[in-house]
Amino acid sequence: MAEPATSGQGRWMRARVAARVEKRSAGSRWLYRVDHYSSLPIVAITVGAVLVGALAVGIALGFPSGWIVAFESGTSAITLAMVFVIQHTQSREQAATQRKLDELLRALPGAESGLIMLEEASEETMTEVEEGQRNLKRRQG
Repeated sequence: MAEPATSGQGRWMRARVAARVEKRSAGSRWLYRVDHYSSLPIVAITVGAVLVGALAVGIALGFPSGWIVAFESGTSAITLAMVFVIQHTQSREQAATQRKLDELLRALPGAESGLIMLEEASEETMTEVEEGQRNLKRRQG
C-alpha cells in the first residue's frame, strides 16, 4: 500500500477506492465512485462556490429566463441521478452487512438460526420473532 504522504495523498486515496471496487461491474464501479467523490467536503465547498458565483452573475445580468429553466432542469436531473446512485450504494452495503450478520448467527452456538434471512420473511413472521424476543427479554431481566 502506498504511503499517505501529503504530496501523494490524492493518488493514495484513489488507489484505495479503486481497490475496494475493482471486482464490481463497470456500472457499479462508476456509481460507487460518483457516490464516494460526491460525499467529499471539497465537492460541497466547490458546488457552493459555483452556486454563489452563478447567483452573483445572475443578479448582474437580471436572471435571464433561459438560466432559470436550465437551473431547474439541471437541479432536477442531478437530484434524480443522485437518488439512484445513493440507493445503489446503500443497497449493496446493506446486503453485505446482512450477509455478515447472517454469518455471525451461523457461527454462534447459542444463536437462533431462524433469524438468518429474516429480512425476506413475511410480516407475520417478523411480528412473531419480535414478540418472542420481547418475551425473552422480559424473562431475562
